[in-house]
Amino acid sequence: MAIFKRGKWYWMDAVVNGHRYREPLGTTDSRKAPSLERERISQLKDKAPDPTKKSKSLGSMSIADAIEVYIAERSAQVSARMVHYWRDQSKPLSNSKALGDVRLSKITSAMIAAYQSERLAHGRAPKTINGEVSVLRQLLKHARIWYRFQEDYKPIPNTKPPAGRALTSEEAARLFEVAKTRSDWTYAYVAATLSFYCGMRACEIRGLHWKDIDWNNRLISIKRSKTPAGWRTPSLNTTCYDALRLLFEEAALLNAAAPEHYVFPWHGREQRIDPTRPMTSWRTAWRSIRAKAGLPDIRFHDGRHTAITTLAEKGLPDWVIQAQVGHVDPQMMKTYSHIRRKALDEAAAALEPNSIS
Repeated sequence: MAIFKRGKWYWMDAVVNGHRYREPLGTTDSRKAPSLERERISQLKDKAPDPTKKSKSLGSMSIADAIEVYIAERSAQVSARMVHYWRDQSKPLSNSKALGDVRLSKITSAMIAAYQSERLAHGRAPKTINGEVSVLRQLLKHARIWYRFQEDYKPIPNTKPPAGRALTSEEAARLFEVAKTRSDWTYAYVAATLSFYCGMRACEIRGLHWKDIDWNNRLISIKRSKTPAGWRTPSLNTTCYDALRLLFEEAALLNAAAPEHYVFPWHGREQRIDPTRPMTSWRTAWRSIRAKAGLPDIRFHDGRHTAITTLAEKGLPDWVIQAQVGHVDPQMMKTYSHIRRKALDEAAAALEPNSIS
């Protein structure tokens, strides 16, 4: 057993339970290094990892390569949707400055913390970042090296109050009256319809293919969502059905209505359409619609808030709401179910005692 120095940092070189460990101690202080070495050796004696050939091989890979190996080994045990989720969540990890091309065995707790800060700086929500790191955690566990991080890793707490709000019936009606006035707003109009009247997220809408729509039974299969909890097959009401039919008829004229084509296809320069790629955004049209409707501060995601609030106000059971819009966590129901002021006024009136004659 020995302590040595690399640059300014102290490392340990020890054999525990027949296996050799050369690891950084995470300090530049020569007085702290011996005690940190003893703590680490004690930890390894209690729970020594299994340094198999597989884990060593995985540890030498980048996140992008490791996720493919992980998927190859696990794909027979999980659904195709979970495989898609792993790939989707691993992209920001492998593209980040903090973790990018770093081998799994070289990742440190400081790098994970830097990744969290990097994503927060880009405006990503704590829940989104925690979901991405959870995929990294699965990779590190598979490589038998998560034990290095489990005591130091802290998920990002979500301390922000809900940012969205539910629109009143009058506001929603005004918004959609405006959205229907211009043909170049059709995609934004249909997308907003699916948000307000089906409770879909923007990422779910962008990921739709025509084969995901069951016209006969009026069902829509959502196979891409923020988390696996969002995968579902909600029913389509007449408003959503008619809006999608409108888009389908236009797509047919453009030879963009094949089952594998995207419902919201990519638009390039000069409005060239590639139905094999999804649309990136309808932001410009959405901003124009809400400005003309006198609702400049409304976010697209407020359509989902409005849908869930409407369902809650009409007294539908939570499990029905969750099946339609994809929620499973009761706490999230509280976040999204904004009871409108009108409903609260009615509640106050209902509690009014009878006048005494």
